[in-house]
Amino acid sequence: KEKLLEEFKTPSPPQLHSDDTPKTSRQVREMAKHRSSPTRRKYSKIAKGLEALEMKVAVQNARITGLEEQMAQVRRGKKRKAVPNPNRRFMALAETLTTGEALPDSKKAEIEVDVDEKVESVIEVGVRSEGESDDFTVVTKHCQRTRSGREVKKPRRE
Repeated sequence: KEKLLEEFKTPSPPQLHSDDTPKTSRQVREMAKHRSSPTRRKYSKIAKGLEALEMKVAVQNARITGLEEQMAQVRRGKKRKAVPNPNRRFMALAETLTTGEALPDSKKAEIEVDVDEKVESVIEVGVRSEGESDDFTVVTKHCQRTRSGREVKKPRRE
C-alpha cells in the first residue's frame, strides 16, 4: 500500500538556489514554456516587469558613466607654485652669443623697469631724419611678465 501511495505522491518542488534564480526576462520566458496557459500569462507579466527593470538599469548606468566623465573633466588638477628659472639670464646670454651680437653691459641688462600696473605705460618715439619731413611714431605697450619670463595675458585687477 505504501508503495502505491509513494507513486501517486506529488513531487516536491526542486530546490532553487541563488544560481538558479532567473535574472533576465529571457530566462523567465523559458521557464514558462511547458506550463499551463494561465501560468504562462503570469510568467509573461513577470518577464515584462523584468524587461522594464533591465531598461531602467541600463539607462541609469549610462547616465552614471556620463556624469562620472563630466566630474573627471570638471575636477581641477593640483595648483603648483611657479618656480622661476634661474638659468634664464644665461639662456639669453647664450642666444646673443650664437647670433654674434655685441653683449650688452651686464649692469644695464640686469636692471628692469617696474611700471605701475594700474597705469598702462605707452612710449611714443618720434624719429625724424633731416631730409624727410614725415614723423615716424613707434608705440609700445608695457606687458606684464611672470617671474619665469612668461607674458601675462590678463593682468590682475587691483
